[in-house]
Amino acid sequence: MTEKEKKVIRKIFKKERKVDNNTSNYTSKYEVEKLFVSFVIVTRYQGSYFVDKFIDLGVSSSFIVFGKGTAPSEMIYALGLPESKKDVVITIFKESMKDKINEIIEERFDFSASAKGVSFIIPLDSVMGLLSYRFMSDTKINRRKENGK
Repeated sequence: MTEKEKKVIRKIFKKERKVDNNTSNYTSKYEVEKLFVSFVIVTRYQGSYFVDKFIDLGVSSSFIVFGKGTAPSEMIYALGLPESKKDVVITIFKESMKDKINEIIEERFDFSASAKGVSFIIPLDSVMGLLSYRFMSDTKINRRKENGK
């Protein structure tokens, strides 16, 4: 092995790479919108309504997970969930869509007694990696902040 090859290998293993400080802090230069996760638990076969409405709204992802309840009958009655087979709709969306998401859920729950369920929204505190954030937020274009920094 030549001396030049040894230097290259040492450089790789020592991780002597230059860090470009101009691009290392994405949030200081580009607009980043907070992300939320919505969970809607409804009777089986009611979940597709929410997925369709959320996708029409423009959320990045919405999908259904099948569930089976094991709560006591008193709890099921109190929540207004007559069957134990459930659809759990999980949706990731931007903060700007939060009011519209709540509106869709409330509108459906007010529709009829058979369209009742439980829903809650929680914030995503952090996302590891720029590509993960861009996927979850459905960001196609990086918008620079107004102040330029």
